[in-house]
Amino acid sequence: MNKRELKAQLIVDTAFKVWGDNYFYNTSLSSLATALEMTKPALYRYYKNKDAILLAMKNDFIEKYQELLKNSKSEKNKTPEELLISYTESGVRFFAENYNYYRFLVLKLINMKQDIELLFKEVVGDEENFLSPVLLKKSGLSEIEAQSISGFILSVGGFLLNQKLFSKTIFTKKEIDQMVKAIQFIGRHGLKRKNGKSISIDYELIENICKIDKRDILPFNKIFTAVSEVIAEKGIWDTTVDAIADHLGMSKSSLYFYFDNKDQMIADVVDSERERLNELVVERITKFESFEEQLYSIFYVMSSYFLLKPSIFTIMNWLRYQFLNKPVKPYNQKLEKFSEYINIVTNTTSFNPLNFPPDIIAEGLSFILIHGLWECLGKNSTPENVNFRIRKIHQLFLYGFKGSK
Repeated sequence: MNKRELKAQLIVDTAFKVWGDNYFYNTSLSSLATALEMTKPALYRYYKNKDAILLAMKNDFIEKYQELLKNSKSEKNKTPEELLISYTESGVRFFAENYNYYRFLVLKLINMKQDIELLFKEVVGDEENFLSPVLLKKSGLSEIEAQSISGFILSVGGFLLNQKLFSKTIFTKKEIDQMVKAIQFIGRHGLKRKNGKSISIDYELIENICKIDKRDILPFNKIFTAVSEVIAEKGIWDTTVDAIADHLGMSKSSLYFYFDNKDQMIADVVDSERERLNELVVERITKFESFEEQLYSIFYVMSSYFLLKPSIFTIMNWLRYQFLNKPVKPYNQKLEKFSEYINIVTNTTSFNPLNFPPDIIAEGLSFILIHGLWECLGKNSTPENVNFRIRKIHQLFLYGFKGSK
């Protein structure tokens, strides 16, 4: 690089540091210029505006990630075991050690470009991503099995990386090593102890007992429906009271008769739906004795509810990436009852050998299931394929890819 190129790269590197440490909430040129000990006019000699800097940051991130994929030689790894190790030792470590790249991807790029699948294709380029279904199929797996294993392990990794998405601290080397080992363990063995007694699951019977229909879901409220439809179109951070009012054909001031602000609107939608979903889960879960059956009943009721009411499912999916009360207050999942159940299961059965906190298990299970369902809907899967995917997620969650065949 010549002197000018080196300075331009320094600006990009500093932007990742300064803006990333603030969760990309404040991306002002003033804060960047101060950190560089430059004036704002001096910045314009290298980039014509902030958008040009953000584009340079995006290109820098994509270039580094694609180089990582090339160097990992994932295409030469044939087995799920080898692909799992490649993903954790290269991909997970890359994002954990360069955490502002991960924040940039999740908080900025996904926020800026809502077609997530197209965005990820752009990030990967001509390379095959870590644990891609294409690579897993080469090991002899069917397409849907490859998609299930890929989605499961990637969502486990994403969820654990997300634990410091809004944290004031970054991962230590010890924490990174622990996370890599945890993902590898869960991918291989799931969250049931090896010496735990396995039981045969009659999935079809559980599905028949846990079946729900439109009479079970909350009635459609026109304001809540409008909120969810605008979020589906724009994403949470770009949803405004003006957009909701326009969608309803109401004035902005009249909306404030029902809610104090946009965040309260979204929170009320989510809380009311979660409360109803929790009631349905409790009604069904008591019909089964083993925790393996109970966990699948939770999976099935949640997925059925989301598929019957895609508007709330869209909100739940966006909450995997975007949070209310930005920049440092992620939305409270409010899964207390589920966490209590996980705590009981952990203390009385062979579940949770890694001793994750119950609330982390509860949030993680929801995150992983929503990820799998979103992939199914994106591929316009048949109901049979959706059921297969849910069953597979359940098997992977308990036994990993080694014990779920």
